[in-house]
Amino acid sequence: MTDDTVAEFDLGDLETGDEATLAIKGRDGQPTTWLWTFYGPAHPKTLAAAERVSKKWLREAEAKEQAQVNGKKWKAEERSIDEISSENVRNIVDRLKEFTPVRLNGTLIEFSADAARQILLDPRKAAVLNQVTEFLKEQENFMKPLAKG
Repeated sequence: MTDDTVAEFDLGDLETGDEATLAIKGRDGQPTTWLWTFYGPAHPKTLAAAERVSKKWLREAEAKEQAQVNGKKWKAEERSIDEISSENVRNIVDRLKEFTPVRLNGTLIEFSADAARQILLDPRKAAVLNQVTEFLKEQENFMKPLAKG
């Protein structure tokens, strides 16, 4: 193979970084100075969280298959909305590296996993959860910047 047949494309351009930062937007839609930093898709913490979720799905699929093999009716585990929300927030917090300090009605909130969970589970702060969820869905948010040539 010669250099003439090699694509003028570097696969490294599609690699994701180890982290990315989201500036939470205010009511006016403009970015604020409140920053949330998340681990990227290939970061060990993200991979560990994905493995935990995958193992849970596999256990459920195995239980369903086993019930069918044994001629039994399989019934999915009943979960409440709160349980589902807590699980979703856990998956987010597992990827969260930090957020910058912020005030809530004059009280300083500094980063901790527990503080993040409280914010994300509070229905009055759904705008934060929505922004975080949308940010994490978009792989492009974690793409490394292109090298300037």
